[in-house]
This record gives sequence, C-alpha cells and structure tokens, in this order.
Amino acid sequence: MTSSCLPLMSSPAPMLPRSADNRRIVISTGESAALRRLAATLFASVLVSAAFVLAPEQPQQQASICEQHHSAEACRVW
Repeated sequence: MTSSCLPLMSSPAPMLPRSADNRRIVISTGESAALRRLAATLFASVLVSAAFVLAPEQPQQQASICEQHHSAEACRVW
C-alpha cells in the first residue's frame, strides 16, 4: 500500500484571505434545479428549431439530395 504526503483532512484555515468586497452569489437548491430545468428547456428548443430549419420538409427536396448520391431507382421509396 502506498502512502501519500498529502494530508487527508483539509486545513481549517483557507489558503487565501477573505476580503470584504469578495461577494458570492449563493443559489439555493430549488433555484439551482429551476436554472438547470430552464437551461435544458432552452437547449431542447434550440435543437428542435435547428432541426426544422436544416431538414427539408418537401419530399422533392429529399429526393434531389438522395439522387445526388444514389441512382434514381434507389431513391424511389413511394
């Protein structure tokens, strides 16, 4: 078993002194969960919007894309 020269317990005193103007924003657990939910909703909305913008709606557009890479018989699915 190897031993480490690092202490297992952290020191009670912080490494850096706290200054009076050091302000931290403390977010409660409920607010944190709400922010995560909002971020997930926004991310999902962006992905769905991108799919609507980038994906063609009309079969003719999809057929022309298919025919660029394959034969007309391979792209005839109807």
